[in-house]
Amino acid sequence: MKLRFLFIFLILFVCGLLLWFTAIFRLPLEKRKMNISGKELTVWVVDSEVKRLQGLQNIIWMPKDRGMLFVFNAPDRYCFWNKNTFIPLNLIFMRGEKIVNEIYLKPIWQGKQTVCPVEPADAVLEINAY
Repeated sequence: MKLRFLFIFLILFVCGLLLWFTAIFRLPLEKRKMNISGKELTVWVVDSEVKRLQGLQNIIWMPKDRGMLFVFNAPDRYCFWNKNTFIPLNLIFMRGEKIVNEIYLKPIWQGKQTVCPVEPADAVLEINAY
């Protein structure tokens, strides 16, 4: 009886974790279609400080055709880190329509990392690096 209860508890616990980790898919973010290097993507638009702080933290899975677009008011050398980032990401730094830098951001379990572009950008696209 105790083993059965423990098994049910573990299943519910894992399901709860999965729902918590995939919370980004339920956030009320604007979605936009983009075409990058011939790939059509659906991106969540992040245009406020509160949304930027959350980013893709705690996401354990994301479809290859999804991403997150960080939009800033003015070009600058915005740095990103991998705090609570469980999937590898490619960061594409853009100024206007021009790509100014691309950087790989490793998942947190491979060590802490902070990346900064070599040129100022006014938007950053995070896409799944798998």
